[in-house]
Amino acid sequence: GQPAASAHSTRNDLRLPPTGTELRRRFGNRDIVVKVLPKGFEYEHQRYRSLSAIACEVTGTRWNGLLFFGLAERRNA
Repeated sequence: GQPAASAHSTRNDLRLPPTGTELRRRFGNRDIVVKVLPKGFEYEHQRYRSLSAIACEVTGTRWNGLLFFGLAERRNA
């Protein structure tokens, strides 16, 4: 059987675009291009479980991946 989807399952997040979509963002002098996969994401021929992991890889600091790629609004606390 299939394991139950976790709360972090990428496909359950309605803010994410459909599989196959390319997310683009300029960071410094680099163009960041991420492809949405059925389970996870691809960046520079590597698979990642989350956008946050890619944002961390790119910036060297922890980011909310949805915020980094402009898919979520920053909430004011």
